[in-house]
Amino acid sequence: MAIVVSDTSPIRALHHLDLLPVLADLYGTVFVPPAVVAELHKETPRFQPLEVKGVSYIQLRAPGDRQAVGDLARTLDPGESEAIALAQELGASLLIDEKTGRRIAQRMGLLTIGVVGVLLAAKARGRVMRIGPLLDRLRTEVGFRLSPVIRANALRLAGE
Repeated sequence: MAIVVSDTSPIRALHHLDLLPVLADLYGTVFVPPAVVAELHKETPRFQPLEVKGVSYIQLRAPGDRQAVGDLARTLDPGESEAIALAQELGASLLIDEKTGRRIAQRMGLLTIGVVGVLLAAKARGRVMRIGPLLDRLRTEVGFRLSPVIRANALRLAGE
C-alpha cells in the first residue's frame, strides 16, 4: 500500500459521513502531523472535536524539516503546512481538499487526493454504493465546497 498523509478536511469529512474506516481499507496506515491532530481537537461551527489518538490506522508523525513547515506556513494554515512537509519527507500521497494547499503540494511533486477521490476509491472497492448522496450531505450539512464541474466529473467517474 502507498504511504499517505492526511490534512484535516478529509478526516473531518469522512468522519461526518461515518466513513473514516475506509481510510484503513484504502491506505492501511494514515499519517497525520501534530497540527492536524490539534485542528481535529478544536470544535468548529460545523464539527465537534475529534479524537484520533485511539484510531488504530491513524498514526501521529511530526515532520522533521521545520524550515519547510515555516516556509509553507507563510501561505497555508499549520495543518496544511505540516501535512505537506511530512508528505514530502515520506514520499507519500497527500489527502487534502483546500485548493491553495493542493496547488502548492502538486507543484512540489506530491500526488494529492481529496475527499471526492477517497469516495470514488471507496465506491470502486464496494465500501459505498453511491457517492452523489454523500457529496450532497457534505455540501448541505457541513458546507463542503465542491464546484459543479468537479461534482459532475465525480458522478460520471462513479457511473452515477
